[in-house]
Amino acid sequence: MTTWQDHKATTPLVGAARDSYDASHRGMGVGYLILRARSAAGLTQEALADRIGTSQSTIARWESGSQLPSVRSLTRVAEATGFQLRVGLRDARSREVTVSIT
Repeated sequence: MTTWQDHKATTPLVGAARDSYDASHRGMGVGYLILRARSAAGLTQEALADRIGTSQSTIARWESGSQLPSVRSLTRVAEATGFQLRVGLRDARSREVTVSIT
């Protein structure tokens, strides 16, 4: 039996499908950025939680958007995943991302 993770690993989204998927998830905000950073680092929610000293359920709440992490927690996530945290303010009329993990 093939798991969803196995399927994604062997059949990644490409081209327009990937662009559409990414665009729809950008609207999820900080939670999606955490998920992307964690995935890029090859970490499970539990492994990330262990690295930053929190619980797997906290990581799940952040990624789902049901709870927002503090800037301090975002900094720990960035460090644990090999990214840098950039936080900024933009004009409210701008459609650009205001918080990003790079």
